[in-house]
Amino acid sequence: MINSYQEPVVLTHLKMVEHLAKRIGDEHLKQIGLTQSQADVIILLAHESDKVFHQRDIERALNYTNPTITGLLNRLEQKNFIVRQVDPNDSRARIIKLTDVALDVLEEIYQSIRQTEQMIFDGFSKEEMDILIPLMSRMAKNALRHV
Repeated sequence: MINSYQEPVVLTHLKMVEHLAKRIGDEHLKQIGLTQSQADVIILLAHESDKVFHQRDIERALNYTNPTITGLLNRLEQKNFIVRQVDPNDSRARIIKLTDVALDVLEEIYQSIRQTEQMIFDGFSKEEMDILIPLMSRMAKNALRHV
């Protein structure tokens, strides 16, 4: 059967790639005591280091549920990758900050991502990557407009 643009194959393939990339990433990150989801939190906080992050901000940014983020933050805190500080503007809220331990493993996290990408993009030419990256970026921006 010939695929038409009416069939939902693009999202199916994207989901499969995302799932497999997470599994591959988890294998690499095991060596530094992290999961891909935990690394996602660290990357978010590192990239947006000029912002103040509360748990709710992380939930929204990563599109995770409250219980999921609570578990991730608990484990990251136990491993000394984050600290929770009382928000001076709201004593009920906690500000989430990276520790020096997290900053020390950041390059290893990026190395894991690079290894995973190399595996996924094996056989792609530079020209194909030059086409793919802007298209993927546009897809992400389109999706974000609707959330």
